[in-house]
Amino acid sequence: MERNNLIIPINNKYRIASDSNQWIVQSKRTRNGLLEWEARCFYSTFRMALGSLGELMVRESKAETLAEALIDVENITTMLSLALTPFIEASSDEAEENHDGE
Repeated sequence: MERNNLIIPINNKYRIASDSNQWIVQSKRTRNGLLEWEARCFYSTFRMALGSLGELMVRESKAETLAEALIDVENITTMLSLALTPFIEASSDEAEENHDGE
């Protein structure tokens, strides 16, 4: 059975993609005048990829104080949750359809 590659857009700068072996945090870049997605990090689990991306986004924030960093953590957590919502809902709907079909 062939597995489809999955792409989860996070924002205009990052996304998480998969192939049959791994989860990949990708960032957008311009190369020869064209926008493309570049692999930044590779993970064996989705949870590791998501956690690492969240940490990366916090490190790249412009926070200068602990209070600002905590606000950024909250905002990034919300952004990641919102990005995953369509995939969680689709998985839930699919599981419900499979359960109803039994």
